[in-house]
Amino acid sequence: MAANTTNRPAGVPEENEYHSIHWTVILTYIVAVAALYLLLTGA
Repeated sequence: MAANTTNRPAGVPEENEYHSIHWTVILTYIVAVAALYLLLTGA
């Protein structure tokens, strides 16, 4: 991996990195698709 050359603000730990999708993003997409389905079917 490349060396980390970014400057983090004070109080932000080094391990505060995301390398995969978060579960809340998946949940948001599921809720959005369900809402769109209900809207289109007229339920």
